[in-house]
Amino acid sequence: MIGINLKPELEEMIKLISQRNMYSGNKIPDSIMKMFKIEITELHDGILVPYWLGVLERGRGPRKSNVDTGLYKKIYRWMEKHNLFKSSDTTARLREAKFMTLYINKYGNKQFRSKTFVDIYTTVRKQTIEKIDKKFGEVIGKITMDVI
Repeated sequence: MIGINLKPELEEMIKLISQRNMYSGNKIPDSIMKMFKIEITELHDGILVPYWLGVLERGRGPRKSNVDTGLYKKIYRWMEKHNLFKSSDTTARLREAKFMTLYINKYGNKQFRSKTFVDIYTTVRKQTIEKIDKKFGEVIGKITMDVI
């Protein structure tokens, strides 16, 4: 087995992703970046990321399930934080949040509907793979030269 340390490349990839802007123009929150884990074993080196990471690049599409995930609570907090409610009554505000949730569940979020792709990790991932391929190529070339 060839012992190649890929940890620096993987750490750099995570750092570069954390500096990218999302659709909203903000950086990826630290709470999401903390979910990125470098995994190095005998068989492979890689980065474990949330399965839903693609949503940051493509947006959230319509739901395929009718199970309530409590999204309206998150939307309510977000609308409250950004002062987006039209009514002052708590019950009416909850209805507004539930309506927005229903709309997103049916049609997807604005980023998805406008088909806006935001390159958050695709290019960085491709560049990192190219660096790793080059590193492997150099090691294999050295081994080949030593054998000859």
